[in-house]
Amino acid sequence: MPCPRGATETVQVADKQTMLETMTGVRPSPSDQSAGKKRPLYALHVFASLDRGGAETWLMDVMRHLGDHSLRIDVCVIKENRGAYEDEFERLGGRVHRCPLGRNVLSFNRRFRDLLARENYDVVHSHLYYFSGLVLRAAAKAGVAIRVAHNHPVEDLKNERATRRLYTWLMMRWMRAFGTHFVGPTRASLEAMLGPDWNRDSNKRIIYNGIRVERFLEPVDRNEIRRELGLPESAKIVLNVGRFVPHKRQGILVDVAERVRAERPDVYFVLIGAGPLRDEVQARVRQKGLEEGFRFVAGLPSIDPYWLSADVFAFPSCNEGFGIVIAEAAAAGLPVVACDIPGVREAAAACPTIELLPVDAPPAAWSDMILRFLNSPRPSDADRRTMLRKFPFTIEASMKALMALYEPSGYSVNDYPSEYRGSEALTLPNRCCFPPWVRRREYRR
Repeated sequence: MPCPRGATETVQVADKQTMLETMTGVRPSPSDQSAGKKRPLYALHVFASLDRGGAETWLMDVMRHLGDHSLRIDVCVIKENRGAYEDEFERLGGRVHRCPLGRNVLSFNRRFRDLLARENYDVVHSHLYYFSGLVLRAAAKAGVAIRVAHNHPVEDLKNERATRRLYTWLMMRWMRAFGTHFVGPTRASLEAMLGPDWNRDSNKRIIYNGIRVERFLEPVDRNEIRRELGLPESAKIVLNVGRFVPHKRQGILVDVAERVRAERPDVYFVLIGAGPLRDEVQARVRQKGLEEGFRFVAGLPSIDPYWLSADVFAFPSCNEGFGIVIAEAAAAGLPVVACDIPGVREAAAACPTIELLPVDAPPAAWSDMILRFLNSPRPSDADRRTMLRKFPFTIEASMKALMALYEPSGYSVNDYPSEYRGSEALTLPNRCCFPPWVRRREYRR
């Protein structure tokens, strides 16, 4: 939990500056800092929760990469449950603000604006899909200079209702009115939100979900994972990683496994993740009598040994903004079988071996491709290291793009004026911009 004003909290933090802020809850003003030293930039990322997911995993890699960087990141979550990443996030020096949405949006809006008034963030970076409209509107009223809508999905899975269409219309109107920047992890995600002409405006850009490739350079004992899972050392592993939710479609892998194991009984399917449909998938496995061929693994702090011990990655998801697990599978040197959808198609650029199947491809097509890859030789460690030296989706590239978003060249957050800048600045991403009726408050750092 975030540290109250005037209280102390014992956590392991990245540096002395972060320790001071964490213990006191007060950030230094520019005059308190040494001459010539640029003050940190404070960003608040807004998520539903800090559980394991593509965007959340990316943010955690950003936090692990920060070190003594001038960027400071906190998170606001709108769900009450404590997320799987929260403990590590706080150890890395970040603070988690819990602002439950509940059923009263007006009450949430008031609590969120109170949080912004108390903390004085330079950036509010929302990952809440259409609800980002309300978040950015509140941030504008609170005088936050940089307001980012970060869209991840490529399809609205709830858009069949009339009330949903009214909601999305209003949220998009607010996003366009109050957002200063629009970001997506792929071209597809930006086009889905903003239309095919999104790239005509300089305040709309791609930030790919980078990963720490050094994770995949460590040697691993492939047999150790097999022993942990109760598998023979000669077993072949087909891996799937993702939450058990409808669009991830893990259920199709039960039918695929039935076909694959009929031809190769030495093949085992390892599914890593949690979610509301996990019990349903497990029930289907039992119904088909395939318990011996499946292993279900709950979310773990690190699944890198599983990546490096598997033989094929199968990913039947039908809705992905980027599919960070595709990049991780590529870094591990795994051949990938996935659905041919726009977000995955862009992530596939990192994969030396990948087969993209139509979303409606039958289980037979999946099993045929998996068997073909299982019969192909694995890339050598030397080849994989060579590939990683040119890997396109690194956390370093993500950090560079993120800082270019927050502090464009020649115009840093330290230059943001405290006086009102008119609404004409809305199309200029390098400047603070507030609609005419928004009263700009002074920075109090």
